Amino acid sequence: MENAYDQVRYSNLPSVETHPDRLAVLARLHGLDAPSVKSARVLDLGANEGGNLIPMAVTLPGAHFTGIDLAAGPVERGNQLIRELGLNNARLMQMNLLDVDPSFGEFDYVIAHGLYAWTPQPVRDKVLAIARANLSPNGVAFISYNTYPGGHIRRLLREMLLFHARDASGAGAIIERAREILGLAASAVTAASDGFVSALAVEARNMLRRGDSSLYHDFMADTFEPVYFREFVAHAANHGLAYVDDAAVIDTWNTTLPESVEETIRGMASGDSILWEQYLDLLRMRQFRRSLVGHAEAPIRNGWVIGSATGMYAASSVSEGERRQSGEIEFISRSGAKLVTQHLGVMEFLRRCSGMWPEAVPIAADEAEMALMLFRRGFIDVRTVPGSASRAGPRPLASPLARNQVRKGPDVATLLHTGVDVSDETARQFLLLLDGTRDREALARDSGCGPVQVEEELKKAALHGLLLG
Repeated sequence: MENAYDQVRYSNLPSVETHPDRLAVLARLHGLDAPSVKSARVLDLGANEGGNLIPMAVTLPGAHFTGIDLAAGPVERGNQLIRELGLNNARLMQMNLLDVDPSFGEFDYVIAHGLYAWTPQPVRDKVLAIARANLSPNGVAFISYNTYPGGHIRRLLREMLLFHARDASGAGAIIERAREILGLAASAVTAASDGFVSALAVEARNMLRRGDSSLYHDFMADTFEPVYFREFVAHAANHGLAYVDDAAVIDTWNTTLPESVEETIRGMASGDSILWEQYLDLLRMRQFRRSLVGHAEAPIRNGWVIGSATGMYAASSVSEGERRQSGEIEFISRSGAKLVTQHLGVMEFLRRCSGMWPEAVPIAADEAEMALMLFRRGFIDVRTVPGSASRAGPRPLASPLARNQVRKGPDVATLLHTGVDVSDETARQFLLLLDGTRDREALARDSGCGPVQVEEELKKAALHGLLLG
């Protein structure tokens, strides 16, 4: 039977926080000997058409990926792409996850992104049951969900959307009505409005920036059940699972709360890390979490083990600003975050990383603590494997997935497990030429670009993580 995802195609792009290597990094930092991602077995629940799973399979050819989804259309489109790419390490299956049992197999990493809070209670129970029954002893499961208290605002807006679209017929009309009422909510704020109305307007504006598929599936689905963080942890514990960490590292470590408030919360939590994080969620009005869980009996440490970062890899695309009169240097991340430092070790490390981008450099024992500090603040990424993205070689080769996708539209998955919009026609045509057969002279000839523009296009492709070594 056709379901909502057959009717309205979901914009299914890669999410870096779900990548098994991010899960492995955080698990190992908590003392868990997570399986190697190079040969991992990965299960994606609610995989849609594999927009998150297939890019993983491209970058980890020795690993094996299985995705399941109830909707037939997305599964067929995803399998068609798998066939086009000639991947033999990925498969998508149309099935109900309620039918998964221990005989389905053991997996090192289980991903349930955008599923838990949008499904009825029996399905939420089953997601955690699968994480328990089908997860290898040191494996990690990723489960994302909407959270309270921020979920209250989203839930209120959802009720407005559903009310305004109550008599609309067809997905197109429903989405049109949703945007109409969101526009009214976004513009309803005045100088006399109280803080609650202002917060509602801000969230309405945020929702208006989302694509139609996100509005339809993420906010107007039959089920929308945010939970408090402690409720999720308790639910996981009932299934023999323990909380490990949150995959959104920057959001977790950079609370933006005053130090005095954090200090008070520490006293209230009395060393209980779950209670600490719950209080932070309450005061920050957190709306979404990306929780990692493992077997309750696994040796999961509370807090990061600094030495575990030794031997991992660091990658950074920071740019360097001018040196100040005080001798300090400003480094700027791709997200716009700024770090001002005169620490020679930090300067040298960031320069070494950015000079190799998108390739990664190994983290030495005496760099581990510094690397994790930079990781927490978003100035480097940490990996257990170097990754497959590279700078331009003599005959530049772009990801086969990117070359396939750019023929069909602007949304392209990178080798860094992010999405990039390649709307510029010159960039699109240039990317198609990067099949590993052309040197720079041939690229200039076939693209009609001059040598300088060829280098600029290659630098952009490398910056976004589109080139293979």
